[in-house]
Formats: sequence, C-alpha cells, structure tokens
Amino acid sequence: MGTVKGFSDRIENWLAKIPGIRTYRDREHRRETDKKLREHLGANLSETQAQLKELLLVFTQQEKLDLLAEMDRLSSHIQQMADTIRFASYGYGGIFDLEKIREEELDKLYAFDLALMEDLDQIKAKAEEMDPESSSEVIRKKIKEAENLLDSLEKKFRRRSDFMNRSA
Repeated sequence: MGTVKGFSDRIENWLAKIPGIRTYRDREHRRETDKKLREHLGANLSETQAQLKELLLVFTQQEKLDLLAEMDRLSSHIQQMADTIRFASYGYGGIFDLEKIREEELDKLYAFDLALMEDLDQIKAKAEEMDPESSSEVIRKKIKEAENLLDSLEKKFRRRSDFMNRSA
C-alpha cells in the first residue's frame, strides 16, 4: 500500500485542483509569515528590555538610585510596545472571514513590519550606549533618546493599525 507521504502528496495534488485553494493557502502562508515576523520584532524588544533590567541591577548596586524610576518607565514602555507588536492583527483572516486584505496589501504590510526592524535596532543601540560607568546625566540623556525612538516607533505602528482598519 502507499506510504503516508504518498497519501499526503495525493491530497496535495487533489487540493491543488480546487479553484481558489492555492490562493487561500498562499495567503495563509503570508499570514503566518507576518505573525512570525511580528513575534521576532517583539522578541527583539524583549531582549532590549532584559538588557535594561540588568542595567537596573547594576545601577542599584552602584547606588545610582536617581535613574531607577526613569529606567523602569523605559523598560515598561518597551514591554508595552513589544506586546503591541506581538499581538497586532494578522493582516488576513481565514477564507470565510468577513475582513480580508488582498495579497498586495498583505505584501505592503509585511514590508512595513520589516522596516520596523531598523527602528528596533536604533532602540537597542541606545540601550547598549547606557554604560554603567557613565554619569547619571549621560545615561539620562540616553534614556530620553530611547524614549523618543519608542514614541516614534509607536506612531509608525499606529499607521499599521490605520492601514488595517482602512483595508478591512
């Protein structure tokens, strides 16, 4: 008799003959890719947040207590942004969903999400510039710069939501 692989291949061939199934499966693949990209972006932000938490410990040991509230606020802002990105709308629902986005729009959405990677790299770089040996004023300046980058990222990401709402 046929193997499981052979049976699977026959089902794939059979499904390929049904009109619209290939397009649906391509869209589902793109949807999954979009989700994985956003999870990756969120994970990058979480790594940056972990760096900041390590710095918080160092600052505590160095008795730079005047920075703790600002660092904690930045860390919370990063966590909020990571969650916002991770749990954003997928961009394309299933075949029977009322809200659908065409493939061209999904491509634009994916490109938009990819472009956010540059912003995340800038935020991470700011966190890496926060040298525990620097003065509190220098570190405070880096915190402010990171906050500004996060605010900019948040505004850009809102445009993604606006695009989703407009396309739905």
